[in-house]
Amino acid sequence: MDAFSRRTLLKGLSAAAVAGAAGSALGCSAKTTTGTSGRIGAEILPTYAQAGSVEPALKSASPLGMSGYFEYPPNPVASVSKPPLSGGQISALTYTFDPVAPGKSDNPLWQEVDKRLGGKLDITYAPAADYAQRFATTVAGGDLPDLVSIYGSVQQLPALLKAKFTDLTEYLSGDAVKDYPNLAGLSTDSWRKTVYGNALWGVPIARVPIPSVAWIRADLIAGTGLPAQPKNIGEFKALLKGLTNERKSRWACGDPGSTLTMIAASMGIPGSWREDGGKFTSNIELEEYEKALADTRELADAGVFHPDGLVASNNQRNDWFTNGTTPIVFGGYAGWSKYEMWGAEVPGFKLGSLPMFGYDAASKPVHPRGSAAQAFTAVTQAEPDRVREVLRVLDWLAAPFGSSEYLLRNFGIEGQTFTFEGKDPILNSRGQNLRLVPFGYVSGPTLAIYDPGRRDVAQARFDYQEAALPILAPDPTQGLYSETDAAKGLQLGKDLTDTRNGILAGRAPVSSWKAAVTKWRNGGGDKIRAEFEQAFSEAGPK
Repeated sequence: MDAFSRRTLLKGLSAAAVAGAAGSALGCSAKTTTGTSGRIGAEILPTYAQAGSVEPALKSASPLGMSGYFEYPPNPVASVSKPPLSGGQISALTYTFDPVAPGKSDNPLWQEVDKRLGGKLDITYAPAADYAQRFATTVAGGDLPDLVSIYGSVQQLPALLKAKFTDLTEYLSGDAVKDYPNLAGLSTDSWRKTVYGNALWGVPIARVPIPSVAWIRADLIAGTGLPAQPKNIGEFKALLKGLTNERKSRWACGDPGSTLTMIAASMGIPGSWREDGGKFTSNIELEEYEKALADTRELADAGVFHPDGLVASNNQRNDWFTNGTTPIVFGGYAGWSKYEMWGAEVPGFKLGSLPMFGYDAASKPVHPRGSAAQAFTAVTQAEPDRVREVLRVLDWLAAPFGSSEYLLRNFGIEGQTFTFEGKDPILNSRGQNLRLVPFGYVSGPTLAIYDPGRRDVAQARFDYQEAALPILAPDPTQGLYSETDAAKGLQLGKDLTDTRNGILAGRAPVSSWKAAVTKWRNGGGDKIRAEFEQAFSEAGPK
């Protein structure tokens, strides 16, 4: 397959990993396709219909939000009336963020999934960080499984989809999705991730678009007199400086880059691009962004960041937070329960979060925006009957909270992998391992807020979501594709990150940022802008 060589695919996918990291720190990852613009694919998107019938204890006011539950409904029933397969096998290639699960021969949970599917679901997967290599090798080899995860940025993606995968528009567009009622329950915005050339090319892995939270050790802040819920930049700086005591080996935070993102958001700076009359401006070009960089440099000079903060891994920063070395950490919203679990053995540990604040009284803050779809699953070209069979499997995997399928995929088999404590299924150690099969990265429902036995955690997660969703930063690049971004995002992101880190480390003045932006523009940024503007124009009016 000359048009889609392994080298070309690897370059594009590697760019996703590095530029994505740069985007989280710099807020300039152009490829993020999220938002509520309503332009992309509006006429072909599947008709939304809530999946399942379980009434939530907490119902989001936003169509992007997750419902919250305090207990698992008793006597769950199947959302799919009959097995989607009549024997046979479905193969899939995907990624995972978890350790490797026991193989099917040693995994009764996986065996039970096969039994209820009515056939075999064989999943090959790789760690998310290594998925680019596995994807490129598989596609270049030409022998594709039935289902393939499209995760990260891929060069020549529209052409690749047309050459190797199935246009799902006739199967899923509009009311056609009613044949797959669990898929119809995925958020409308998540489907935009799958639209290229006015066609649907997959099933989204839907997510609430809140990427991260500024976590605080509320127990370490209590009684200090510091502003635990800062209302402006002055109080935020006072909090960070007040928490820092280098003689006691304590620094406020371990992540200067995410602190920069939070300060930029306090000014209302978008996470990627700003659109006005069809013209795009990157956030890094704004004067306000340089001001946010200067404020972060001031905090760095005051010593509020861990000395190794710029080079530390996320695992190191999480360890610093748990042991109290840094009372503030930026982590994924989806990982809320993990922070509670890590702190369970720490005496007095109390998890809190910092809400978004306005830079000053005149500022309208935004919350950094993530993607409404983490990835999407494409269906390899096949005869219509085979495509429908594969879609039925994806629909089964997307069974919502409260169903028997959801209980099986997430908790396993009662008595073997979990037991009920009241109405809550509580996993045992065996279940924690067996359930790591990445079914949810092949297909899954809109996520739910549910923390067995911890109503307080579920309520806190829900309250944060409801405060964040109304102020999510806009992203006009939703559903738009830039070949230059896919091809050059790696190097452009790295150059910006290097310059930013040099400024925050005190090796370069804040004024050097302007030269970095000029280099970005000349090196491909202006071309990315032009490609997005053209794609935005071609998408038509709202």
